[in-house]
Amino acid sequence: MKRIVFLIIATLLVIGLGLPGCGGGGGGAYVPWRALKTAGTLTIGVTGAMGYDQGLHAKYGAQLAATDVGSFAVGNQTLTVTIRAIETNEVLNPGGAGGTAAVSAEIANCDFMVGGFRTEGVLVYREPIMTANMTFFNCGAATEVLQNAVLVNYARYKWFFKATPPNEYLLSVMQSKLLGMCTAGLGAANASFVPKIALLAEDAEWTRVSREAAQAKFNTLGYNVSTTPWLVSPTSTNIGTTLGLITAAQPDIVYTIFSGPVGVTYANTVGTYMPNVLTLGINVEAQRQEFPSSAAFANGMLFLDGWALGTNMTANTAKFVADFMAAHGGKWPIYTAATYDAVRTLAEALQAEGYVEGSTVKYVPEDIVSYLEGAIRTGTASTSAVYPTWDGVTRGNYTPGYGSPAQLNLPALNQTQVLALYPWLTSAVFVSPVTNVTYNWTYLPGQWTMPPVTVHDLVFGIRNATGATWATGIGSQWQWNGTGLQKVCVFPKPYLFGTLLNITDMATWLASVQFIPGATMYKLQWKLGLWDQYGFWHWQYPGTGTVNITAWQTWMVGRWAGLPY
Repeated sequence: MKRIVFLIIATLLVIGLGLPGCGGGGGGAYVPWRALKTAGTLTIGVTGAMGYDQGLHAKYGAQLAATDVGSFAVGNQTLTVTIRAIETNEVLNPGGAGGTAAVSAEIANCDFMVGGFRTEGVLVYREPIMTANMTFFNCGAATEVLQNAVLVNYARYKWFFKATPPNEYLLSVMQSKLLGMCTAGLGAANASFVPKIALLAEDAEWTRVSREAAQAKFNTLGYNVSTTPWLVSPTSTNIGTTLGLITAAQPDIVYTIFSGPVGVTYANTVGTYMPNVLTLGINVEAQRQEFPSSAAFANGMLFLDGWALGTNMTANTAKFVADFMAAHGGKWPIYTAATYDAVRTLAEALQAEGYVEGSTVKYVPEDIVSYLEGAIRTGTASTSAVYPTWDGVTRGNYTPGYGSPAQLNLPALNQTQVLALYPWLTSAVFVSPVTNVTYNWTYLPGQWTMPPVTVHDLVFGIRNATGATWATGIGSQWQWNGTGLQKVCVFPKPYLFGTLLNITDMATWLASVQFIPGATMYKLQWKLGLWDQYGFWHWQYPGTGTVNITAWQTWMVGRWAGLPY
């Protein structure tokens, strides 16, 4: 059956690694089929903190999907989609009993669920959903351990899929690329420049891998990074003491890892302590249109993002953003609104796998899982393929980048599966940071293990219908346009050592790479990570703007000349 593609964000590629028979301790009593909870309606619950935009946008994205789906047929029956918002209070009280109680009560009313935000909350309240053998799309929590549960105990957690964001391993890769783009020009201006970076993160489980990976990555690149990250509560309203300590360390860059309201607190305070410092990283609050009106020092901030006006990552992005804004007072969506993708995918799955007996629409829960594991959605309306499943044989040893011991004998994608996801690797050229030897890509199982390429999770790399264009996530910056602040997509962008190249797709790059001297290629590959096994990072979407860090660069030049901090 043809797979209809709905994705609106090119960052993400849902990958189903089905592992039948792996693990034990299954969910609730086996039921060979189920009828819809409400006749004529596919009912989908949306979990989240509904008093905050992180939860509200999850609800709004799902509601927009229900509107766009409209009515659809299963056999001779016509169905519509209904959304039920479920308050889990996971910003203020993640993991609290109230969230689990609310979810448990709604299981009787819902056919599927989507949503989630804080890892500590999702870890707890997904359990009754799994016991109910109900498909649940994670649409907000990054922590890889959530999805890895599908590998460890497939029988129980096979119902759990990811819609957004990439896991924290892959987010940390993206963050390091954004940082490299900003520091490249200064490195060319001052060969001895070693950025001094302060890591500031939420004291939350989802940031652990990101901050550890960042430390290791930055140390490997020769940066001067804080030995111990500064940690603050996700809901802090006063972080002045922490910022005072960071100021005393005199960093050039503050590297943030925020998902909660503390992102606004930081943006209201940092300029009082460090008016010239460059801020970049993750700040979910900064994705909101209203952010600069409540954040005194938003100007110049860079952050990973879901959408930016005028930068359309897929054929569906522009309509989605326009419809979302029209329905919600001109606000554009933050990343949790990718519940839109999850709801449309679930409606598609029911349409494909549901059947009618008498006048009753039925489905087999395992058939929904098999459908999701059997389709690849690349975010472009003209492309579809088949998901890989773990072959049960291929394994590799994964060495985390943050100095932890190697994880041995992990399941991994085989070479055929890797090239189905990343066909451009057959033309890729890499340089060894140890031997300085240039070599063509070679399949190594250790680069494709779980983690970081995890079951029912997301990987980088989206191609268009010709296979020529590959994408990462985007990064945005708040910029003053003369009358106000506007959010501008600035990453990915083909900046190499401060030079803007004309790279808009993989074909252009492959035609150009042969002319780059080997010594330069070594610097590009090793220092900037031009590409790696997760994707090609230096090209741009139409509509991408230009990063503006002139004030920071001027400040840095002054510091080199001996001016005070």
